Amino acid sequence: MMTDQIPLDLPPPLLNGEVAMMPHMINVNGDGSQQVILVQVNPGETFTIRAEDGSLQCIQGPAEVPMMSPNGSIPPIHVPPGYISQVLEDNTGVRRVVVTPQSPECYPPSYSPAISPTHHLSPYMAPPPFIPNSHTAFYPPVSPGDIPPHQYYQHHIPPMYSEGKMNTVCNSVKGSCSEVGAFTTHSSTPDCPLPTKLSHRTKSTLTLQWKAPVDNGSKITSYLLEWDEGKKNNIFRECYFGSQRHYKLTHLCPAMAYTFRVAARNDIGMSGFSPEVVFYTTGSLPHLPHAPRLVRAGITWITLEWSRPDGCTAEEPVTYTLEIQEENGTEFHPKYTGENLTCTVEGLKRSTQYKFRLIASNLEGRSSPSEVLVCNTSPDKPGPPSRPCIKGPIRPYSFSVKWGMAFCACSESLPVRTLSVAPGRCQPPRIVGKAKHKEVHLQWDCPSSEGACEVSEYSLEMREGESEPAEVYHGSDLECTVGSLLPGATHSFRLRAANEAGYGQYSEPTEITTAAGPPSQCAAPSLTLMSNTCVLVSWESPESSGADISEYRLEWGREEEPMELIYCGPDTQCEISDLTPATHYYCRLQAANQAGAGPYSDHVSCQTPATMPDPISVLCVLEHDPTESGVYTPSTCLALKWDEPCNNGAEITSYTLKLGEQLISLGTSTCYVLQNLQPDSEYRYIQAVNEIGASPFCPPLLARTRPLPPVPPRLECTAAGPQSLKLKWGDSSNAKSLLGEEMVYNLQMEDKNRRFVTIYRGPSHTYKVQRLNESSSYCLRIQAVSEAGEGLFSEVHTFHTTKSIPPALKAPKVVQMEGNVCEVSWESIPPMRGDPIIYILQVLVGRESDYKQLYKGEDASFQISGLQNNTDYRFRVYVCRRCQDSTQELCGPLSPSSLFTLRRTELTLPGELNSPETLKPSGMFATDERFAAVLVGAFAALSFLIAFVVEYFFMK
Repeated sequence: MMTDQIPLDLPPPLLNGEVAMMPHMINVNGDGSQQVILVQVNPGETFTIRAEDGSLQCIQGPAEVPMMSPNGSIPPIHVPPGYISQVLEDNTGVRRVVVTPQSPECYPPSYSPAISPTHHLSPYMAPPPFIPNSHTAFYPPVSPGDIPPHQYYQHHIPPMYSEGKMNTVCNSVKGSCSEVGAFTTHSSTPDCPLPTKLSHRTKSTLTLQWKAPVDNGSKITSYLLEWDEGKKNNIFRECYFGSQRHYKLTHLCPAMAYTFRVAARNDIGMSGFSPEVVFYTTGSLPHLPHAPRLVRAGITWITLEWSRPDGCTAEEPVTYTLEIQEENGTEFHPKYTGENLTCTVEGLKRSTQYKFRLIASNLEGRSSPSEVLVCNTSPDKPGPPSRPCIKGPIRPYSFSVKWGMAFCACSESLPVRTLSVAPGRCQPPRIVGKAKHKEVHLQWDCPSSEGACEVSEYSLEMREGESEPAEVYHGSDLECTVGSLLPGATHSFRLRAANEAGYGQYSEPTEITTAAGPPSQCAAPSLTLMSNTCVLVSWESPESSGADISEYRLEWGREEEPMELIYCGPDTQCEISDLTPATHYYCRLQAANQAGAGPYSDHVSCQTPATMPDPISVLCVLEHDPTESGVYTPSTCLALKWDEPCNNGAEITSYTLKLGEQLISLGTSTCYVLQNLQPDSEYRYIQAVNEIGASPFCPPLLARTRPLPPVPPRLECTAAGPQSLKLKWGDSSNAKSLLGEEMVYNLQMEDKNRRFVTIYRGPSHTYKVQRLNESSSYCLRIQAVSEAGEGLFSEVHTFHTTKSIPPALKAPKVVQMEGNVCEVSWESIPPMRGDPIIYILQVLVGRESDYKQLYKGEDASFQISGLQNNTDYRFRVYVCRRCQDSTQELCGPLSPSSLFTLRRTELTLPGELNSPETLKPSGMFATDERFAAVLVGAFAALSFLIAFVVEYFFMK
């Protein structure tokens, strides 16, 4: 963004009439608009700025620091001592940060103008530091006569260390100075800050700022700003904690009041909170209010009321302006302004028409005027006239009365005014139509008005029986309807009329009897428990309402089920039986006569008492142990299970099992395992018991125990090899149990964790355990399983694998040496599991039939001398394993033989000198080896086939 920096030597420009900023702290665009404020940091100065990602940067001068980013956010800035930053916004919506010197009351605590009045600091420089031990007392200058003798003064100065001395002056004689006294004032928490100020607000944001209080000797490090979140519950929560003196709250509600307070913190502690202040977010103009409503009109006053405009929240402050327009007036003028919803306008004229309208105002402005309310003040009653007096003689049919300045005559011959007299006696009122059971409709004629003014109103009086009469109608109509009467009762009515002179005489009474009506509401019936399942319901007869009661209707219900009609008749009691114990019932009653049915009585309820449980309906024998106790065996135990019966209101405490003549008390569980039984035992009944008693026994159940499981067979090892054990058990001819079902055997072997693991389960009587280690012990046990169950395991048998014999070696190699000597060599093998290996070399000479041993030892070669020419020698070798734990030697198979014939040395080519002849097996030897290999392969294939067939048939 390109900007033009204002020269440093120019005077500070004014921005929209606001406080001018320092010349070296303003950057403006070329067109004059302020978008980004740059603060020039002079050499030796340092600014700290927090970036948008929250990181802090310390910038030393000379440099330019942006105090407002292009997107409109204002980064927190730590301004130099003696300055304060403010956020301002002009009419175009552009916000700026203005840095100005602090006012004198906001200087840091280390500086005060009252300390040294002869020095004036530049507003752009920090105050000078105080130098300890300067022997300077920072007191205002006073004259000697200003200090009374023996008077002590206490001076409140910032926390510092200082030294001072004092002398006295009396009559211009100055005494000697005292010794130097040193003192140090202590730092303390900051003073309470002033209330926060609102610098900007919108519908959803509030931007606050506050001034730094006196720090009392310890620099203020942070501020704590709290608010009530707009809840007005005097509960404050933290909304900002940091070193800045301004904060912007966002995501607020429009037209909502928020309360704030701020506290300062230094190294000593936290100050008290500032006075609470309330700020409002902006909203919209109030809606058009409704017209005010007339509450009451007097002779010289009118009381009006109104409601809040639609859309205004309860938190939003609304001010109302009531305007009035007098009769024959053309303009409205304010009569009331305030926040109340009612107003009494006084000082009005009697019998005059006035017009009123209402205007609502909030922080955003004024609404349009409401609709106009037109109302009148009441007329005033005339004042008391003068005392009337008789004028002239009194005649038989007339007389003259005068009062004030006028006269009144009772005949046409009398002048000016006549005296009004009360109306004549009314005719009795008459009934219109047929009298109903609760109301009558009456009508009457206007009485004679001769000699009287026009009738203005009537008064109808009613008497019920011997009670006092009461007025039931007052008005100008010639008919009325009187309701809320007693049905089938006689009522007396009489009428009188009134005019300006007052009321006339009552008419003759008219007696009217209302028709019969339905009975009145019945009283709640009374419920009496006769037994656990029977209730007697009784009731009293209500008032008949002019006709005898013909029947009663009783409705009965169970708990929350709908009620049903259970009795209808003339009796006043009913017995209800076959109820469920421990159940809540309720009922209501209704009476009826020829006029109809009366209202239902109030509901009344009762609860039947608890009783013994119901009999057990379902009892069965299970094939497994439902309790998982581990003691269940089908031959000596029976697992019983039953369904819990209805407890009839009392929790079941136990069950009783009848076994023959023996009664066994069980717990509350619905399953049980009978132990120590004999086969084919018969079991009869089981019953439930609660605190009330025991239920009847359930129907008998016949159950039999199962036969005993089979005993384990004898386990033996028929053949042991280095990696296998061939096992055998039982007798294959008796493979079925006594019941005829097939027997299954479970063979288990102990693993390295000393746990027995099943290695075979099936009907076979033999099994070969393979993949074992040589010369090792293995523990095995076996179990027989039939339909009667799983039998016991046999005792643990320990079998041992044998040691492995050494492997067969390849045919040895024979090499002819010089003279009648040859060397026989063969392959070597390592010791077997620590046992040493020895080799035995045999030879067959010529046509002899038996091999003879030539060598026995640990070497893998042997030299033979004294051989004869043209003689066949056959060499073979085998390995023996010398067992260290015994004197036994295990010998492996013989190797194939190698044929060797000692031949006379012939003349050889020079290149073949010194090359001993390596003898190879002859063609016959090769043929013997091939034949032996074929025999070995055929035997292996045949063994595999036989093993497969045997395994297949025995496993099946």
